[in-house]
Amino acid sequence: MRSVHVTRGLTALVVIVAGISVAAGPAAAEDDPGWVGGWLGDVTIGASGSPGRTMPLTLNSSRAIQPRVTVDLTGLAGVANASFPSWCVTEGTSVTCPMPSTANPDEFGSTTGDVPVTFRAAPGAADGATGTLAYTTFGEQTEPNTGQALVTVRTGPDLLDMVNEDVAGVDVGDSYAMPVAVVNAGDQPAVDLRLTFRFPVGLVPASYRNCRYGTDQALGTRVACTVRGTFAPGQRHELRGGFLTALGPAALGSKRINQIVEPLASAEPLPSNVEFKSRDADQTLRLRPVGAPLDVVPVEVTNASGGTYLDQIRGAFDIVAEGAAVAGAVGDTVQATVGLRNVGPGVPDGTNSGDVVGAFYFTPPVGVTVVGHPSDCWPFGNDTDIPDALTSWYCDGRVSVFLAGTSHTVTFDLRIERLGGAAGQVEPHGRYPRVDDNPGNDVAPVTVG
Repeated sequence: MRSVHVTRGLTALVVIVAGISVAAGPAAAEDDPGWVGGWLGDVTIGASGSPGRTMPLTLNSSRAIQPRVTVDLTGLAGVANASFPSWCVTEGTSVTCPMPSTANPDEFGSTTGDVPVTFRAAPGAADGATGTLAYTTFGEQTEPNTGQALVTVRTGPDLLDMVNEDVAGVDVGDSYAMPVAVVNAGDQPAVDLRLTFRFPVGLVPASYRNCRYGTDQALGTRVACTVRGTFAPGQRHELRGGFLTALGPAALGSKRINQIVEPLASAEPLPSNVEFKSRDADQTLRLRPVGAPLDVVPVEVTNASGGTYLDQIRGAFDIVAEGAAVAGAVGDTVQATVGLRNVGPGVPDGTNSGDVVGAFYFTPPVGVTVVGHPSDCWPFGNDTDIPDALTSWYCDGRVSVFLAGTSHTVTFDLRIERLGGAAGQVEPHGRYPRVDDNPGNDVAPVTVG
């Protein structure tokens, strides 16, 4: 990468890079010049002696010709120096980078690519010093868009989690060795740290003597581990052999295991609604140094949290619709309790997306009027132009985890207007996370007689 050293007093130069600018045709420019945008988050770097921090300057464009970004570094003078890839062009304190050649268009025709920018503290930059990096994105004939990022120098340790991976091909019955890796991106050693993890329902983590375990409201396993030792600047540390994790019968769908690293002395309080307890164990979780100290922290390592994403665990499960058969005379109001039951063993789990699970549709029988309904159910649709048109009700899921052996049911009050109409029904809303292993019981009748 090319390093740019910023000296006080220099003015910003705006450069147009030869070879990457091609004039757009008048017709194309008048019809739709497209647009180019960019984003770079605020950056915190260690003082002199810490490894460099690489951050992505993200470019987005749609239909634009020769999308690019020009960066003005004058605001970093005396605070930080920045390095750019070799395919960027530098002149003074201005750097221009085209859209990276590795950028990928999406299904809508927009293109996104990252320009990696490596920051280091300027010699003599004091703790708390701040500067700004200003940038302008544009293309041929497009309107320019501007932005800026704040760069702050901090002295002391700065622990980052280095795990961010997607894993396919694991299934119920497997034991997965989840990687655990951290690096100190600060300028001073970190003495002792705490690692915290969350394993979603169905995943069973190994037991360590220096860890405590608890269960949260979504039935995930929370783990808090105290790891003693000194962690030098730039040194990568790993858990040898990984954190063994068993995939139990309840595992189903995609799962994300979260992990966070913090200095022990300044770690955030553990969740107050989780009771943490030690387990009997014959091993200690230890982090060991791996390789030489890093000169630059990789671009994908940006903060103290990381995770492992397990993609589409097949898992067996069966969701059963629970209908109702009620009796009464014309004019009576009767109650019908309807819903879903999970007979397992897999557990639909919406904590990864933040959704609730167990939602369903209820269509009342013809000849009744709904005169009372739960607050989490509402009409889904009807057609008043069709005689005896059925009005379906959508009933929201109430929980983020639908445990095996449990039901989600609600009660409707139905006034009987006439007898002998067609039966209603209950069925799941969608098939989350996939069609279950016995779809034949996913719909159940609701009758009034």
